[in-house]
Amino acid sequence: MLLHALLVAAPTPSPSPSPTPGAGTSSFDITHTMSPTTVAILLLLALLIDWMSVGPNSLRDRIAFIVAVPTIREGFDGSPLDQWTVETLSKLIQSLLDSTGGARIAGASINLLLGAGIGLLWIYAVGCMLPVKFSKKLGRFATLSFPASGLRRLNAPLWIVAILLGLMSDLPGGLVGDVARTLIDLAATLVAPLPAILFGDA
Repeated sequence: MLLHALLVAAPTPSPSPSPTPGAGTSSFDITHTMSPTTVAILLLLALLIDWMSVGPNSLRDRIAFIVAVPTIREGFDGSPLDQWTVETLSKLIQSLLDSTGGARIAGASINLLLGAGIGLLWIYAVGCMLPVKFSKKLGRFATLSFPASGLRRLNAPLWIVAILLGLMSDLPGGLVGDVARTLIDLAATLVAPLPAILFGDA
């Protein structure tokens, strides 16, 4: 009886708000492996590699992408740009769901749809990164590539994908999300020493 009386008298705790994309909270903490100076140099390096069209298109795209994605994540994840991107895409998804009228799909979770969309974008990006010779086993998936850009022009599709993945790779869950974040961490470990190797360590 005493226990029952205490439970009834105790205030009911308010439910913890679930993190929303772009709100500056994430269930995945970033361990920074780059200084702000390293981020700036690597971003300039990725832009220069793409703009100068260094090497064959397929090799250039792969190098620029591998440098850009972890650099964008280190430099901008959780920033106002990140929040604006997530909010804009969430509003777009909501408007698409609302346009279905009273269809059952209109009740879909925006957060889960956004995470799934980024996960699917990761799958596309992996296909673009795979060598074409893998197509013997993986089929046309391994022949995907970013659309080619003209000489002395940035590859806009590549940078759109790199920016979205750099900013929003904390959103997907499950196997795809775990693999995506592992790939970014690996890429960050590979490219972080480049500024010191190329230009010296201040």
